[in-house]
Amino acid sequence: MAFDLRSVALSHGWHQIPPFSWDEELGVLAVAVAGPRRSVRRLEMWQPRRRAARSCRLRWMGAGRRAHEQELAGARRLARRVLNLDVDISSFYELCVRRPELRWVVEAGAGRVMRGPSVFSDVVSAICGTNTTWRMAVRSVHRISELAPTDPTGSLRRFPTPKEILDAGASWLRERGRVGYRADYIVALAKGVSQGELDLHRAMDPRMSGRELRALFRSLPGIGPVTARYLAVLYGRYDSLAVDSLVLSYVGDKHFGGRRVTEREVQSVYAPYGDLRGLAYWFEFLGDVDPVTWRGWKRPGKGQ
Repeated sequence: MAFDLRSVALSHGWHQIPPFSWDEELGVLAVAVAGPRRSVRRLEMWQPRRRAARSCRLRWMGAGRRAHEQELAGARRLARRVLNLDVDISSFYELCVRRPELRWVVEAGAGRVMRGPSVFSDVVSAICGTNTTWRMAVRSVHRISELAPTDPTGSLRRFPTPKEILDAGASWLRERGRVGYRADYIVALAKGVSQGELDLHRAMDPRMSGRELRALFRSLPGIGPVTARYLAVLYGRYDSLAVDSLVLSYVGDKHFGGRRVTEREVQSVYAPYGDLRGLAYWFEFLGDVDPVTWRGWKRPGKGQ
């Protein structure tokens, strides 16, 4: 089965915000993460430029030439996590070959959705993207990441820890991070994680159903039903579709001749895809735009 790194890196907007960076010219995805003794490591992933490539090459920076094998094994696990390589999408590929609008997914080696190096970074980034433009969300995440140190190249920051966010406080998040009312939610989340009241690692449990995972996300400060569905897709649960303003606009143009549609009408379009409906919408949409320039279908200003 072919695997295309670029398609995963550009599967949604995470490549534009710390702790990630994407070099379109070189085809390199980088992520900055915490290392031992308050250090920062940089993991770079790239793919040989040949058709039907099946794997990525990795560069682990900041550990020195004699990096312990345990640390290198952690780097490989990190790559698998970020690229969602442990999620079985074979059933989605079987569906794609039967659907003209999705056939490109199999041909391109696409079909996976990138997620962050931690549940905490995914949730905070999702909160920053709620009820605002994506451009503003990108700026907010970059500002919040000023709380964390840079990687060995000095060009990319890891994502702040809950403690670093708590030390900064809600006022800093509002005034410097420009996250507005979301500051209180982010602080509450960081406090719950720091005090052990919120166990975000539960989201990593593959035994959780989509309903259970969305309920877990909805129990977190600042996470509503749409954002919970969005996050669930990042964690391999595709049985629900997050309908926001972008989805309404796109589906109205694509399937209803440009008229305004309701959420019920949107859900009816993708209901035949069953437990894969979230992924089916995701890649139908990506098939109509260039994920770097967003040329193609004209996206609205709001939504994620």
